[in-house]
Amino acid sequence: MKTIIKVILLLTISITVFNCSDDDDGSTTTGNTNEYFKYTIDGVERIFDYQVEGHLETDTSTIIDRFEINASGQQPSGDLRRVGINFSFDSSGAFLPNTVYNWGVALDNTPTEKFYFGETTSTNLFLLSSDFNAHPIIATVTSVIPNAVGDYLEFTFVGSYTDDNNVSHSISGECRVQRDANQDF
Repeated sequence: MKTIIKVILLLTISITVFNCSDDDDGSTTTGNTNEYFKYTIDGVERIFDYQVEGHLETDTSTIIDRFEINASGQQPSGDLRRVGINFSFDSSGAFLPNTVYNWGVALDNTPTEKFYFGETTSTNLFLLSSDFNAHPIIATVTSVIPNAVGDYLEFTFVGSYTDDNNVSHSISGECRVQRDANQDF
């Protein structure tokens, strides 16, 4: 009986140690410098460079167009984590370089340029309201405008936000993605 208890105890300890050693701190990288999305909160960086794709989306039922970017990062276990990024803007306007895009989501009644992203994985949740006043984060497009499929979109962002516990955090990041085929609705 003592042997069975020792084996069960040893297995329990082993499973606990192996499960705890596989935590995702977000810094795992494939080394891809061609396409990536990275963000840092209070000095802790999360990197998404395993698969990155970006495309222009237009929808004839709204006056808003957007560049949508989806990126995944690979954890040490091989599992993937994902992030979704949006630049939204008035479809009658132009998507311009060196333009400040405030945090938020553009809507038909407020079609000014906006930037927003969120990460929802089993190990990390980063979702903020789209209220720029509560989350003054700004993004700046640093590349030429990706007018054609194959062009690159590059941008940086910086700002701060207050979490649900009323703790203030600094945030910054950057992205480089090649434009894929449009997705029109």
